[in-house]
Amino acid sequence: MIFDWNKFRELAENLRQSEEESAKRTAISRIYYAVYHRAKKYLESEGFQFRQFESSHRQIWDEFKEKGRTFAAIGNTGDRLRANRVKADYIAETEDINFLVKRSFELAENAFAYFQQIEKQ
Repeated sequence: MIFDWNKFRELAENLRQSEEESAKRTAISRIYYAVYHRAKKYLESEGFQFRQFESSHRQIWDEFKEKGRTFAAIGNTGDRLRANRVKADYIAETEDINFLVKRSFELAENAFAYFQQIEKQ
């Protein structure tokens, strides 16, 4: 059975409703990975070959940035989401976790809208 990466999006939506900081941090991480896997799947469907010994995250977002305006928007959004995920996963002190959650979900929604545009082409 193939895992549906969109389930991370659903999980993230549920986690963001919690008052627990750990759940909010996990929501940021899961929404990032929902976008990451959508991007990865798209590139793989286009025949993209990943280079060994390089971050797949960097390769994905850089590849999108090189493909045109809407694609670049996905790449830049992916970079911003990744930075938020790193903060959520590795930085113990955050200034405002609620803002980080809100911003991460806004970025993710933008990315999903961009995906709809490129997938219709």
